[in-house]
This record gives sequence, C-alpha cells and structure tokens, in this order.
Amino acid sequence: MPRRRKNGRHTPRTPVNVVYRTIQASGGPTATARALGVSLATLARWRREGRVTDAAAVLRWAELVYPPETPQAYRLARQLAGLAGNRRGR
Repeated sequence: MPRRRKNGRHTPRTPVNVVYRTIQASGGPTATARALGVSLATLARWRREGRVTDAAAVLRWAELVYPPETPQAYRLARQLAGLAGNRRGR
C-alpha cells in the first residue's frame, strides 16, 4: 500500500516561547530590561534560548507579572527557568 501524502494541516504546533510572552506581558522589552536591571542583549539572548539563566531575574520577573508568593508567580518562575510548570510536567 502506498504511503499517505503528508499535508500541512496535521503538523505539530511549535511550543510557545514563555520568555517572549512574558516580555509582552511585562510591558515590552525596554520596560522589562529596565525593571530587571539587565541589558536588551541579555533579554534577547534569553528570548532566543526560551529560558532565563539568572535565578534572581526569574524571581523578580515573576513578581512583575503576578503578585509575589502566589501560585501563578511560582509557576511562571519555573517556566521561565526552563523547568516544568507543575508536578505533572506540563
């Protein structure tokens, strides 16, 4: 039996870049870089990698988007660091 032709409708969706979405939620790249105390080049590098390598910046950034010590801030901090969002690994 011949193999079915691949069509473009059933391709898997690319994962969402959490860093990019959080930059937009924080007020844009310039405001985010100023609030975190990092350069735009560092912010661009984190965006390309899809995760933040500085632990202190992760926590400050989560506080910018959500009130501190809430489950949403904790989940966002884990996602920014490149870890799973919850115990199930989603």
